[in-house]
Amino acid sequence: MPDDFHLHEPQRQPANDAPRVPLPASPHNRSFKIAEQQPDARSAEARKAGTAKLEDLIATAVAIQAQDAAAAGQIGYIARAMIWASMPHNRVDGAHYRRDNGLASITMLVDPEIGLPYGKLPRLIAAWLTREAKLKGSRELILGRSLAEFADKLGLSTGGGQRGDTSRLRVQATKLFSTFVSVTAHQGQDFAYKNVALSEKGMLLWDPKRPHQRSLWESKVTLSEAFYRECVDYAVPFDLRVLHRLRSPLAIDLYLWLTWRMFILRRPVLIPWISLRYQFGAGYATTPQGMAHFRAAFHRCLRDVGTLYPAARVASERDGLRLFPSPPHVDEKPPLARRDSNSPRGDKVVDSATYSR
Repeated sequence: MPDDFHLHEPQRQPANDAPRVPLPASPHNRSFKIAEQQPDARSAEARKAGTAKLEDLIATAVAIQAQDAAAAGQIGYIARAMIWASMPHNRVDGAHYRRDNGLASITMLVDPEIGLPYGKLPRLIAAWLTREAKLKGSRELILGRSLAEFADKLGLSTGGGQRGDTSRLRVQATKLFSTFVSVTAHQGQDFAYKNVALSEKGMLLWDPKRPHQRSLWESKVTLSEAFYRECVDYAVPFDLRVLHRLRSPLAIDLYLWLTWRMFILRRPVLIPWISLRYQFGAGYATTPQGMAHFRAAFHRCLRDVGTLYPAARVASERDGLRLFPSPPHVDEKPPLARRDSNSPRGDKVVDSATYSR
């Protein structure tokens, strides 16, 4: 967000009594430590699917190791506001989605007849919007004359059918373009907030039943000035191959969040589990059982992310996830976070996207 809206990241001492029990992580990274292991009760069919998924992850990891994102032409960008927003992973009824991590509350609003965006597709769309706006320097973005053309720009399948990418793409694009994000900081008696509408206007002229049929005019969207500034001034670079390989919205959110954190991290920090659930697990019950389910899903996604981003040094502990300063996944610096002027070394991050309590 713009520099007039920042939150302090509180200092935390290492939890010396929190034991680390390392487990084998990705084949490429033995420092990627995760403390919890779930029993394997999957069927043979599920194990086969899991093996195929792991093979795909490893193949992508090898490709990334062989050629970095810049050389492969695969540098993507995501607006920092979308890392904050962390859209629903699954369908959410209603037009209101709110999360609170103790430092700020994040609310997504949309027309109730349209509904909230959810799943992987709006995350891909948001990344495409950010990249196009940043590279082309324009608020008006051309989407294409057909759904298939837009799907191709996103790197998606152009197959139709009820579960095809194009049949769901128009629905999720409509939801995302209609979304309004509001962030309100908790700063004692003060009231600080930031409102960001993603788009100002647009036209989607595609026929969802005929995804390859070209319309007479281009479908396009005009980003709001606030979101456009987010894309240009606060875009976080990442590897597009990771975004396409990861299947889980939670894994995508975790990867983008880690990518940003590693750019600004100067010393180890412990992120409590409760803060991580507020950030990534809004769909889980606020009960001990709900936390257990969230941690299990979080660790599964963390393993996937660790396979593709092995340089990210993290350790799962009893009290939370400890992050260690690590090389960025894409060697391109985003805008630097402001530093606390009261810190003698200037290494205290004053950035609300850090979300640690």
